[in-house]
Amino acid sequence: MSENAYGAVVIGAGLGGLTAAALLAKAGRKVCVIERNHSVGGAASAFKTGALTIEPALHQTADPHDPSDPKHAILKELGLLDEIEWIPISPFFSVKGGPVGGTFDLPVGFDAAHLALSARFPKSRDGFARLLGAMEQILSGVERLTRAGETRSFGELLHAGIGLRGLARDWRASTADILQRFLGDDEAAKFAIAGNIGYYADDPRRLAWPFFAMAQGGFLKAGGRFIKGGSRVLSMKLAKVVTRAGGSVRLGRDASAIDFDSSGHPAFVRHVDSKTRADEQRLGARQVFANCAPHVLAHMLPPAERAAVERAYIGQALSISLFSAHFGLSVPPAKLGLNRYSLAVIPDWMTSLAQTAESSRMFAAAPGNRMPSYAIANYGAIDSGLGDGPTLVTVVGVDRFDNWAALAPQDEKDRRGRWLDAFQAALDQEYPGFSAAAVERMFLNARSMHNFMNTPGGAVYGFAPRPFERGIWAGMPRSPKTPIPSIYLASSFTESGGFTGAMKAGADAARMAMKERTR
Repeated sequence: MSENAYGAVVIGAGLGGLTAAALLAKAGRKVCVIERNHSVGGAASAFKTGALTIEPALHQTADPHDPSDPKHAILKELGLLDEIEWIPISPFFSVKGGPVGGTFDLPVGFDAAHLALSARFPKSRDGFARLLGAMEQILSGVERLTRAGETRSFGELLHAGIGLRGLARDWRASTADILQRFLGDDEAAKFAIAGNIGYYADDPRRLAWPFFAMAQGGFLKAGGRFIKGGSRVLSMKLAKVVTRAGGSVRLGRDASAIDFDSSGHPAFVRHVDSKTRADEQRLGARQVFANCAPHVLAHMLPPAERAAVERAYIGQALSISLFSAHFGLSVPPAKLGLNRYSLAVIPDWMTSLAQTAESSRMFAAAPGNRMPSYAIANYGAIDSGLGDGPTLVTVVGVDRFDNWAALAPQDEKDRRGRWLDAFQAALDQEYPGFSAAAVERMFLNARSMHNFMNTPGGAVYGFAPRPFERGIWAGMPRSPKTPIPSIYLASSFTESGGFTGAMKAGADAARMAMKERTR
């Protein structure tokens, strides 16, 4: 059995793990990343079916050039902010169908958003002003709070406290509570401001208002960006930071166990070939960073440590999973009438935003007379850099692992095929000629997410962003620190998911670990 000694071993090469590894390596730590797949990035990667390059990750992130965006400081510290081409997305998103009716475009910028929303839904003009004002105040307060921590300025801290009074009052509220307060029963208005709720959850009643306000507000303030070439570009650049600093990234290796020393700290990480389960090796590790679900981490630990991790994490509500239907078109999508990048489609049967939760349960059966809500990501509307093959158009929405768990392989394949047919037919009806132009296609479901990301239930955002049970002064409910000394979470199970949440989780874990090493 071969052994190598490292200051830090990172289990998993998703964005959270790569961010932690890059920051640690840049700070002079000897780092090794081990990844069970044969590519880095996890969901932030790419793969091909035929000639079509598929981008499996969420298709945009808030602009990292905004200093208040958590990715800004991370990417700047690593020297990557200007190495990546960030393609602007405009409008933020579009929505049509259901109570909204014809297509509504939600622009970037709080003022522009208020003008557009008020013009289209005039009876909620005042409600929009208060809602957007609350979001903007929260973003400003958090930005000042961050700045106060960096500069140790009492004045900034005081102003931050004033700006966060509203957030403190509504800390335990759900998104549905706040939308109802400001927009009442105007469901069209709710869809117009939150029609992309599937970015975060499937039910506004179970989505924490602070989370939605920060995430949605960040997009509204700075706009969305797509990484030219796909999210794999970011993942590969993070991995290069590690290797250029003398660290190692080992692919096709699956962490199997963590051994501890007599003081109760990690000493070694054992790993095997992910395909053969043979060739066991171990790495000396003073600190371990789990870029994986706590559920996966628990199985690597001795009984006492495993029990501690399970008590801390197992049983917490998991985030939604996703389905995605990918189509490769032989003609520019604009020729078919597909001219927006991000479009949320609300079915006619859906009359309230709360019914979004019903969409995630529809895949428990074959397609019937109703279609779920979904979003269309049209990569032909931007300079995506995804290759010279067919143009990618993806239909994406919420899904649940339980919809598929009981199916035999052939039955699952048949149902996936029928849903793929249903989405293709729906798009062909709306955009005549779509079917004739579709030369490649693939359907992925919650089980696909589970198999690829190795997360329980195929959860794509870690734990569910449920409304908080305690007040703001109790702080955030989760931390990179685990019950086990010198083991940290560096994944969306610490933060909120998505590009921003995963990277912030990795950065927080790395900085916390480095501070504890210097004590």
